Amino acid sequence: MPKNDYQPRFDDPRVGYFSTQVTDLTSKSATPYRDLIHRWYLKKKDPKAKYSEPAVPITYWIENTTPKELRPTIKKAAIAWNIAFEAAGFKNAVQIKQQPDDADWEAGDIRYNVLRWTSSPNPPFGGYGPSFVNPRTGQILGADVMLEFAFLTNSLRYDKLFDNATPNADSDIPQYCSLGHELHASNLFGTQALRVSGASKIEVDALLKDSVYYLILHEIGHTLGLNHNMKSSQLHTPAQLHDKSRTGKMGLTGSVMDYPGVNLALPGKKQGHYYTTRPGPYDIWAIEFGYSPGRDNVKDEQKRLEKILSRSTEPELMFGNDADDMRSSNRGIDPRVMIYDLSSDAIAHATGRIELTNDIKNKILAKYNTPGNTYHELRSAYLILSAQHRNAATVLSRYIGGIYVDRAVIGQPGATRPFTPVALTDQKRAMDALAKYVLSPKAFDMPPGLYNHLQKQRRGFGFSRAPEDPKIHDRVIGIQQRVFSHLLHPTVQARLLDTALYGNEYALSDMMSDLTDAVFAADAEGTVNSFRQNLQAEYVNQLINIITPESKRIYASRAIALHNLKAIQSMLKTKKTTDASTEAHTGYILHRIEQALDKS
Repeated sequence: MPKNDYQPRFDDPRVGYFSTQVTDLTSKSATPYRDLIHRWYLKKKDPKAKYSEPAVPITYWIENTTPKELRPTIKKAAIAWNIAFEAAGFKNAVQIKQQPDDADWEAGDIRYNVLRWTSSPNPPFGGYGPSFVNPRTGQILGADVMLEFAFLTNSLRYDKLFDNATPNADSDIPQYCSLGHELHASNLFGTQALRVSGASKIEVDALLKDSVYYLILHEIGHTLGLNHNMKSSQLHTPAQLHDKSRTGKMGLTGSVMDYPGVNLALPGKKQGHYYTTRPGPYDIWAIEFGYSPGRDNVKDEQKRLEKILSRSTEPELMFGNDADDMRSSNRGIDPRVMIYDLSSDAIAHATGRIELTNDIKNKILAKYNTPGNTYHELRSAYLILSAQHRNAATVLSRYIGGIYVDRAVIGQPGATRPFTPVALTDQKRAMDALAKYVLSPKAFDMPPGLYNHLQKQRRGFGFSRAPEDPKIHDRVIGIQQRVFSHLLHPTVQARLLDTALYGNEYALSDMMSDLTDAVFAADAEGTVNSFRQNLQAEYVNQLINIITPESKRIYASRAIALHNLKAIQSMLKTKKTTDASTEAHTGYILHRIEQALDKS
């Protein structure tokens, strides 16, 4: 361990650093935490200067196996962090060197911090920024950034990435950085959008270059001690997202530590930055908190740090990490802490994203028609587009029953209440968008002939385990189930009931009534298409599961589910149709409800 005068700095919940948890067992405080943030040892050469170079900079080496055409982009992205370190009083805090081709040390040598280049047959990540620290102080002793070649290519298997349209919404959130995979997914969508719009290769290359730049910024941020900030994508309004003069100065997001969706303009609109190109306001503030030189007097140092932290209520400094985010229905509560979203109006952005996928899907059959090629790429395009539809629907669903969280301390200027339920108007907007874009009879309409061409290229005996025909209905109901899994989740339903006590105006009964209307009202008369039949059957089955004694749901949830089942039963009993499939479907739904009512 190094012997130096490094002074530990304690963690604060308003800013996000990795930390070593320490509990003061002699303290009488309700929060006896003395958690040590992870950071490098930086000391000014000239302690009296406002801006000084560090005595020992944070130095990274670009591994000599890295393609030469990528090295300038990697270096430029890494040293962009010096923008943030200026707020802490340092010039040239981050330095980049190139590992010589004849170096007598290898990239695995822990004495060197290496931006490593790998190409794995089954890549476990697209990028990853591990580090190791002195557990007694929190001082970072070494770090690497791992970069996978697969991130730049389409060699990640489309099937593995996209065939499962609905991974378990309640699965544990991985405690590692998966940005490389998320960026890869966004890039595949961005490439489809650009290709269909007739964009040039230069524009597609610009998208990939921006994503590499962003990946480096993000992973370097981890090696500086910063954890994720999934709340920072709220920085700009939808109208400001493509204003390069604005996003170039501030960043596209408040932090590079987010997982935002690729910033794509709607058809006919001017395109801005695809990804952020510099550390954002939050990053600069976080580095100031973590790395600005401290004062010898303990009380003076506490006042200095509190002055910095008191800015946490500024909108551009929003922070929420993986523990806060809403990828899982039974964990986070603030819908602003989410992946794949963008802008201060994520509801509008998500609906725009679905409209963009709808525009693209109408063009892909004509676009992927190169003579001599198989239809594998067309099939991949469909999978990519439907995955984006799923992601946008997930973002929309989180605003229903959501709570805005403020972690400001008591008496802090600009503080709001710790918990503020999402406004009724926004919850209703989200429900209306889901009704239109996910649950309506035409939500998954496709151009004629597309489904006939969703053929995967055969490779050997690759179809020996399952038939090769496209499973269209499975994919669509999977996306719709993802919405149900959130809106009908016991945690979400209990939260809707609880928040009625402190400001929520969207009652659980109203939400369920709106959801029932979205599922049934549009075809209360006439034919019910096959997508809607699956949707209605799934919804009724989930309501039945809620009212069973084994469900252990809160009373209100069970009572409201029962009420909606009876409403559906009343609606369908008078339904008249000449369509045999619809008649059979209606009979089945009524049968299931009658069975459930008899048992309840």
